[in-house]
Amino acid sequence: MKSNKTILSCLLTVILLAGSSGTSHAQFPRASIDTDLRALRNTAIPSFDYKYDDYLQYSPAALMLALKAAGYESRTNWSGMLTSAAFSVAIQAAAVNGIKYSVGRLRPDGTSYNSFPSGHTATAFMTATLLHKEYGWRSPWFSIGGYTAAAITGVSRLMNNRHWMSDIVAGAAIGIGAVHLGYFITDKIFKGNHLTKGYKEPEFYYDGNEKHYVAELMFGRRFFLPGAQNGLTLIPERGSMVGIQTDIPIVSGRYGATARASANSFVYGADIASDMYTIAAGGYWNLPFARILEFQTRMTAGYAYMQGDDGLDISAGIGLSLIIDSNFKLKVFTDYETFNFKHRESWMNTVLVGYSASWFW
Repeated sequence: MKSNKTILSCLLTVILLAGSSGTSHAQFPRASIDTDLRALRNTAIPSFDYKYDDYLQYSPAALMLALKAAGYESRTNWSGMLTSAAFSVAIQAAAVNGIKYSVGRLRPDGTSYNSFPSGHTATAFMTATLLHKEYGWRSPWFSIGGYTAAAITGVSRLMNNRHWMSDIVAGAAIGIGAVHLGYFITDKIFKGNHLTKGYKEPEFYYDGNEKHYVAELMFGRRFFLPGAQNGLTLIPERGSMVGIQTDIPIVSGRYGATARASANSFVYGADIASDMYTIAAGGYWNLPFARILEFQTRMTAGYAYMQGDDGLDISAGIGLSLIIDSNFKLKVFTDYETFNFKHRESWMNTVLVGYSASWFW
């Protein structure tokens, strides 16, 4: 397995970057991906209010305990697992609550000054990482399932208008980092005596030339190029995107087909926005290098819908991925994306900049 130092350093960087848009006992953050995604939420699903995320955050831990109780062999014995979990919970709770009441960030719904970071998301990613640590070596689908539940929890906090995007990113980083630190401490204490007989330390392995199927959760901020306002009554200043994407290899692991579906906001003022939806497909080319990095180019074409008007969506972009585990990677990307709606005079040209988390198998 790749050294935890790399993972923890990446998580620390994510927390610092996410915190840079925070405010201390202040009003809503300045215009950013936080405010633009909130505008999308308020336009697309303004009345969304469901509490399933209160329970979903614990589901990976519930599965871990059920598997252990059923006698399915995990990484550690009961003492080791519970000790690791206890350290992880303590570290996560101390970090989340310490930062929450030091930063004092106003929630997007205006109810309190404890938004940053997201406690629900931190808990969800902590429990998902516990499941990954104990059973990911048995099958990657335990890890994929746990992190999927955690990702849904994080996105649901946005949909419920309880958190900003940077709250979610920081919460996820804290939850994952707390478990890696908790297991590091436990391993030092038990000195291997807590490991089960059948456990085999997973080795970090990634070969970009092999075929990998990819499922990706994406977030981005959109910038409009000159001429984007032609044919519009209101002139968009910026926008945001939430999307899911899948890559299907065709020729080795480097070439294949890709498809993306996304929800987007066009922001015109302080909190005035319209929503747009796209679905597109095309192809990609990957270039792995330095063992843990991967460069990607892609092109897609498809359909776009906005406020009773529809048209063509064409995009081309590049991305750089960091492989952080044998089934997970993080990516930053930028796309040139243009739209041509039926009732517009010209193409709407934009640049999309964002980041994503991917599961691959």
